[in-house]
Amino acid sequence: MELANFLEHHEKESMPEWLEAIELDDEVSNAVRVQNFFSSKLVFYPGSGSDGQPVQLFGSNHACHCFVYADYGLSQERLETEITNHGFEGYSTFKRIHLKKCEILSHWQPHLEADEFKKAQEKSKDWVDISLYAFLEILQRDTSLDDTHGAKRLAILFLGADGIACYDALFCQQHSMPLFGLVLQDHGLGGNYDRFGKDGLMERVARRTNRFPQYLLVANNTHAWQGYMKVPDLNFSVPIGAMHHHNRYLFKHLNDVDLKSSPKKSTYAYFTETEQSSRSDVEGFFTLDLQA
Repeated sequence: MELANFLEHHEKESMPEWLEAIELDDEVSNAVRVQNFFSSKLVFYPGSGSDGQPVQLFGSNHACHCFVYADYGLSQERLETEITNHGFEGYSTFKRIHLKKCEILSHWQPHLEADEFKKAQEKSKDWVDISLYAFLEILQRDTSLDDTHGAKRLAILFLGADGIACYDALFCQQHSMPLFGLVLQDHGLGGNYDRFGKDGLMERVARRTNRFPQYLLVANNTHAWQGYMKVPDLNFSVPIGAMHHHNRYLFKHLNDVDLKSSPKKSTYAYFTETEQSSRSDVEGFFTLDLQA
């Protein structure tokens, strides 16, 4: 079976009502719009660059309408130029909504220890050189196309921010909704201070919070997280646009396996009042101060 057919057969969904209802001149507040967005089925892509392949894969099969892209190595100007000049085949921008931090979240609890944060800070200081940003891009399918091309509308939240921090802040908090899909592709010398795949900081955060996506879409240069099984008997050739043309494979979470680690409480980054300075340092580095 083709991967696309698998997603359409097993995971097809209707367009979220809030996305269908968006108008150019509506008066819905950004805070409400963001709340609706994060209540939807989501695919998250850390270190995304301008790779539109996951949107094409999940969106063309109506398996998912909403995506979060995070990359601190891609400036807003360059990203907007990519969208204007290349964009998503068969789609055009219907509405672009610029967001502030307070419209995404007001507070989040980091789940890394202070020494883990310091090591990450040392590795990342040479790479974080862009102004952080956030905007929600609403895409609308060309009128000459129908559902066989893909969903009528798609929504992508673009974040100029750290991918590991975004996973923690947006998907690993007590109030976070379960994540449908996570794209994992390690980039070697491409600017990551830590791997996204197996045994990296992102998987460590997932284990400490027991917050795991239903599916992983994993590049063949990256190891899947523990507790996932490759969906068998799927044929998949990478559509044009996949980063570095790596083959990607679908893995599903083994729900019948207890994956939650049980280390001593002191190893978690749940800081006491006497550790507030360390906690502030961690939250400050893994920042989502996207716009003033």
